[in-house]
Amino acid sequence: MRELLLPKFNNNDEGCVLVGWTVDDGAAVSADAVVAEVETAKALEELVADADGVLHRLVEAGAHCAFGRPVGLLFDSRQERDDYLASPAAAAVTTAPEGQGQGEDHDGGPDPVLSDAARTLAQDHGIRTEQLRALGKRVVKASDVQRLIDQGLTDQGLTGQGLTDQGAAAAVAAGASAASEDAAVVRLSARQRAVAAVVSEAHRTIPAAFAAIAVDLTAFRAARGGAPYGLVELLVKAIAARHADFPLFFATPGADHTLTLAPTANVGVTVDVGTGLFIPVLKDAARRPIGDLTDDLMDFRVSALRQNFREDAFADEAITLSLHNEPDIILAAPIVHPGRTCVVTLCAERSEVALAEDGTPFTRPVTTVAVTYDHRYLNGRDAVRFLTAVKQDLETADAIARLAG
Repeated sequence: MRELLLPKFNNNDEGCVLVGWTVDDGAAVSADAVVAEVETAKALEELVADADGVLHRLVEAGAHCAFGRPVGLLFDSRQERDDYLASPAAAAVTTAPEGQGQGEDHDGGPDPVLSDAARTLAQDHGIRTEQLRALGKRVVKASDVQRLIDQGLTDQGLTGQGLTDQGAAAAVAAGASAASEDAAVVRLSARQRAVAAVVSEAHRTIPAAFAAIAVDLTAFRAARGGAPYGLVELLVKAIAARHADFPLFFATPGADHTLTLAPTANVGVTVDVGTGLFIPVLKDAARRPIGDLTDDLMDFRVSALRQNFREDAFADEAITLSLHNEPDIILAAPIVHPGRTCVVTLCAERSEVALAEDGTPFTRPVTTVAVTYDHRYLNGRDAVRFLTAVKQDLETADAIARLAG
């Protein structure tokens, strides 16, 4: 028997809501199989089994669960689970009752359980408990609240339209069935619904601006030779090297127009190998050798394929590097994730025709490095200075040797 522990999905929460189990109690599961969905303040996450076994649930859907605590048990066989259930040890384990965390009953039914993200969205947009209860769901996720917002069913929207809470629920249902009966309907995956919640929150709360700069890669290609590192690692070093000069790019927004400055240049790098988007963190990138960063990035890709990142892989991110370096991508402007002030983007390498001093045309390798930034904390002049400094490091042989040395 082994415990199915709830991993620490981020450093901002102490726990999360177990939205629902995806397999039956007592069912056989395989290693890396998704067994439950949980929602943190930031996203909907999938809980996977770390070994083969027979599942025994310790908590029910709707329960608030602390990170690092067991939510289930995995047995080697059904017989072992049956023996456990018949033992005094099973009686000593308290299973969270169905609906734990629900509010009191009302005429319209019990209050639903809200994840932290759902509760924040509801409070920010004036979504009332009666409207949430009218959805008919015991566990309300951020995506459910966002659907009410998108339908215009906030307090203000309902007042303007003269809708009752029952009318709100009917409007949501009508919106879901408005498509033609002949039309194909595709349900978003849990991971994409999590992306939708984060993107919606980012666009709602962050006034983003954008700047981009072309980088000549001639010096990089000449300096690299057969060295075992690539442009991604060198860009990470160039970004981290600017930590002292541009501290607000590495800061975390707080209350009352404050920013918490990061003590070290920890660079989160997007990794997507077809199993979902992850942003593991290269710790202390300014001081560590570039070879260590290369090894870490390879480990990140393997972990993404196996979906078995360590708990601390996503901790303490100070700035994000979003990779859009697939062939022919010349420009990309990703969202600034809540909790960050900016995101740097690397696009694909490409050939560009230029003119020599004597007017002779020639081709040179170039790429685009861009920054999307929260305009509340960073200004256009800051973004241009930051990009120019990074560009100079990537185009100068001496700077490349220093960063890669």
